[in-house]
Amino acid sequence: MISLLLPALFAISIVILCFVTYRIVSAVPEQDRTYADKPPGLLRKVWFLVEIVSHYVGPYLTVEYREKTIRRLRKAELDYALSPQQWVSSKIVYGFLIGLFVTLMGLWMGIHSVVWTLVGGFFGFMYLELWMRDRIKLIEIQVLKNLPNFLDMLTLAIESGCNLTVGINIAVEKSPDNPLQRAFARLLREIRSGRTRIDALRALEERLDISSVTSMTTALVQAEKTGASLGTVLRAQSTQRTNERFARAEKLAMEAPVKMLGPLIMCIFPCTFLVLGFPIAMKMMNAFQ
Repeated sequence: MISLLLPALFAISIVILCFVTYRIVSAVPEQDRTYADKPPGLLRKVWFLVEIVSHYVGPYLTVEYREKTIRRLRKAELDYALSPQQWVSSKIVYGFLIGLFVTLMGLWMGIHSVVWTLVGGFFGFMYLELWMRDRIKLIEIQVLKNLPNFLDMLTLAIESGCNLTVGINIAVEKSPDNPLQRAFARLLREIRSGRTRIDALRALEERLDISSVTSMTTALVQAEKTGASLGTVLRAQSTQRTNERFARAEKLAMEAPVKMLGPLIMCIFPCTFLVLGFPIAMKMMNAFQ
């Protein structure tokens, strides 16, 4: 009797689990992503899980947290690909999957510990945070690197007789693909959709949130309001941004020896001392024999 009851209970539990899973998945509405960008590559394979978790976790996020997250997504060029709810859900999914992977690996190796599962889940949760931080830092570096050249092209276009919108369009077309070029291309799309130049510049300033870009947009907005010469303003901004780029390069060059000191002491010096000291040690050992 028991031998028949256990398989029956197991089959019933499987059916109930499948039914509950179906109800959870079917309750998630299909998202219209016609005008949305594709999610990042590291999320595409688990995107269906992200949408499921986002549907149930999203209502519990506070307004302050959503605003803070959307600002970070704008800086990372992901505000058209991810919503704050989906970003939080992505971290939860990664934490669960990596925690599950660590648990299975521990069972396979004969290690039964909840601590390793928690550590794996925490690492998966924080991995996307680290990825986001590195992505934002890389975008800021590329923006600061390309800003002087972009301003030079914009200045030439303005001084040749173009207005600001046409000058930005020319600079965008002549610039290589980089975060700054994409940011100004988005600014042009906003202007074409009916937004004023001042509002579009303010949105660009808020989106990038970089002091050099803030200084540039403030100068352009003041020139637009007062009717000052855009060519003079842009020439001054271009010179200042170029000087700042040289100053950053000199700072990095001065920091390089300090950063190399650690690897030098930890890796190169021990090998050098080993190569020099081994023959001396062998001669001393032979002398004492």
